[in-house]
Amino acid sequence: MAKYQDLIAEENSLLALTGTAWTFGDRITQEQLLSAQHLDLPAEQAQRYLFSAIEPRFSTCVSHGDFIVAGLDFACDATHHVIPKALCTLGVAAVIARSFGAFFQRAALNAGLPALAVEETAAVKIGDRLRVDVEAHIVANLSSGDRYVIRNIDQAALQQLRAGNRTIPRR
Repeated sequence: MAKYQDLIAEENSLLALTGTAWTFGDRITQEQLLSAQHLDLPAEQAQRYLFSAIEPRFSTCVSHGDFIVAGLDFACDATHHVIPKALCTLGVAAVIARSFGAFFQRAALNAGLPALAVEETAAVKIGDRLRVDVEAHIVANLSSGDRYVIRNIDQAALQQLRAGNRTIPRR
């Protein structure tokens, strides 16, 4: 692990998180994330139904600190705050995708869930171990040795994430 020493966060910075990747394809819709019948549930209840349309075991198998990795237009039509809140409640550390629906990206940031734009998401396989350092703008794939640059987090987003009260346990 010595080659990843530069990913160790400073004490006053956001944590560098390590977890397992759950991979999904392009254009994951609101209905695939959380069906319409569950959108009015509180996040604590809605978390049980996340991704149930495409990965029924997701909510029971995801571990605190895991990452969602997807392609283009993740949550492209999502317009409900409950989705990022439910992902946070479930313990998802970050969502990494090539691009996001604008509403989801804002709502995720407001919920303290990093929505990180990375070009090379197709290189990440389900089960890969990732180390994400938001401050350094790097996603390191510990399984393959590859590194990917986070393209969309600016200083304002970092400040908002720092100000959030959400904590994901380190592994």
